[in-house]
Amino acid sequence: MSKAMPRELDDDMQDELGTRSDHRRNDDDAPRGASSRLEWLKQPICSAERFFWAALILAVMLSGYDLSRRLGIEWSHRVVAMVVEYRDLVSLSRQAGETPESVYAQMVERGARGITVAEFTGRDLASGVMPLEYGTFFSVPPPTRAGLDYPLDRASILVDLSERFMREIAEYLVEKIPSARRHKVMGQNPRREQILIVLPYSMDELVDYGLLPDFEALEFAGASGTASIFRPAPTMGADGARTAAAIAWLKRMYHSVSCILPSGTVVAGYPDLAPVAHTLRDSNIPVAQAEFVRQIGLSELLSLMNPRIIPLHSIARDELIGRRLSRDQVVERMVRAVHERSIRVLLTRPYEIYNTGRLPALLEDMGKIHDSLSQRGYSFGWPRAMPRFHASALASMGFTLVFLVCTLSFVRRYFEFGRPQVNRVECAAMLLATVLLGFMLWKISSVSRALGGFVTAMVAVEATIRSLDNYKRPFAGLIAGLLIVMAGGLCIAAGYGSTSAMLRLVPFSGVKLTLLLPPLLILANDLKKRVHPESFTEIIVRPPLWGELVLVGVLLAGAFLLTLRSDNVSFVPGWEVHFRDALERALWVRPRTKEFLAGYPCLIIYHALVRRGWAEHYREIFRVGASLAFASAINTFCHFHTLLPLTIVRVVNGWWLGIAVGFVALVIIVRVAGPIWRRGGRELFG
Repeated sequence: MSKAMPRELDDDMQDELGTRSDHRRNDDDAPRGASSRLEWLKQPICSAERFFWAALILAVMLSGYDLSRRLGIEWSHRVVAMVVEYRDLVSLSRQAGETPESVYAQMVERGARGITVAEFTGRDLASGVMPLEYGTFFSVPPPTRAGLDYPLDRASILVDLSERFMREIAEYLVEKIPSARRHKVMGQNPRREQILIVLPYSMDELVDYGLLPDFEALEFAGASGTASIFRPAPTMGADGARTAAAIAWLKRMYHSVSCILPSGTVVAGYPDLAPVAHTLRDSNIPVAQAEFVRQIGLSELLSLMNPRIIPLHSIARDELIGRRLSRDQVVERMVRAVHERSIRVLLTRPYEIYNTGRLPALLEDMGKIHDSLSQRGYSFGWPRAMPRFHASALASMGFTLVFLVCTLSFVRRYFEFGRPQVNRVECAAMLLATVLLGFMLWKISSVSRALGGFVTAMVAVEATIRSLDNYKRPFAGLIAGLLIVMAGGLCIAAGYGSTSAMLRLVPFSGVKLTLLLPPLLILANDLKKRVHPESFTEIIVRPPLWGELVLVGVLLAGAFLLTLRSDNVSFVPGWEVHFRDALERALWVRPRTKEFLAGYPCLIIYHALVRRGWAEHYREIFRVGASLAFASAINTFCHFHTLLPLTIVRVVNGWWLGIAVGFVALVIIVRVAGPIWRRGGRELFG
């Protein structure tokens, strides 16, 4: 028999045994704890569908600050000015038998706030626009040029110091063309002191080059207390430094100079525009950016002047005659330029269509423009340039999140992988990728611009597929597609929210990619998943159907036309221009043609074909065509110069009007194509 252990020893043994037991228990629980944490990370938190919509909402929230800032800038810059050319003002006053001051006072009542001041070329001086004698050195009277030795073909200006602006003329020419030589001479009348300025070029060389500003117009602007827009023209031999010196001299002499609008095919001072931009900034003179005008050196000057730029719109006389625009259409274009494209200066002219009653007609049209813009909440004064701003890091992250979630959704659908649930690891990975990639895009603007077309394309693809695949609940699909485009469009508008984008200095470069990539991705997805009843190999192997050949030809022609017309208004026919104007009058904002006449009708027709079991081989045509609606809608948000509220209204107008047109087309198809299909169309088209 063993003896009983002492009480103290028994307690010690029990403590040791308990300690060992605790260690074994902890060792056994350690892997169980790690496993439980791993299981916790893998637990689903929501469905993939809810995750998609939650990500879109989060992206819009991240973009909220930039969107509110952009709306604030758009709302605070609603001051508009109409300007007239001073020479037109003089012509109108002569025809009406009134003074330029009284005519301009009538224009001021209708919104005029400035005049344009031309820089006269050699051709203008030869026509006698200024009280001076412009010709060759040979044409100067021999007594006047006695003792001077210059080549006889040199261009010369003889001015009488008793005339107006003669001292200004001499100072300006020497300021801009230092190699010009100035001589005091005596004319045929000994009492009249004259100045002879001999230029280092011939008259033929100076025909289209700027020489002298319209001093009469500058004096008129100063006396009237109105702003003047100086239009410097390139001058032979005047580099950027000389051009800058001439502008600085002009601003010192005439404080009414409030803006410049370069004239000619080449910007004055090109290619050395840095001195010009430096002088303009120091003198607080912005540059007017004329719409649809291409000049050599203009983009460089605007880039140097950013953001001191004021958008300007005018209608060229060639366009007016070529498109046979009426007065009402001219007024509508002016109003739309302000309301839809953020133009702040309108150059109004007495066009040839006004004929004999030019002044009353111009005043009437200016009054219509004034009243129409006033009703839309605009005020008239001299506009100011927008402040410089850039997109924030949060907006870049929202922009990135939209791209990632739409791309992931397409990849899951295409490769048919992934669970219907999203766990914590996937959610964290998505957020981490959003932060890292978004920060990189924020820092590297060139990468962000290059990615823009892919982002818009993926948003359009996701909106299209979700709308198409919801044929059992078509209206829910239409709403889902609209919401995706709205969310993606707002994030893109915020991600590209900068002064440069709103002024079109950095245009969106992904328009064509947005139109072409969605149809290709949708077609690839449908062929792989057999949404279309045949695979790509089966289509290639079997003989083509007549209907397919016709539709493929129509599609190719349509795709070529859309690509050609994109950003190219010269390929828009006149009848379409009139049709657009009619829509503009009927609706507050005109929807885009591709949406309501092609994209959304294709979507409605596709839903009907699937529900009725018709034309299995031709449904893919309408699926691909439906992508035009959402691609065009998302491209609308990329018009960063358009007011954001107008963009939203335009997209909504295209949505409901396209649905209405689609139902009308559907009725025609059911009433006309249905009987044809039942009576033999199935055999003809396969």
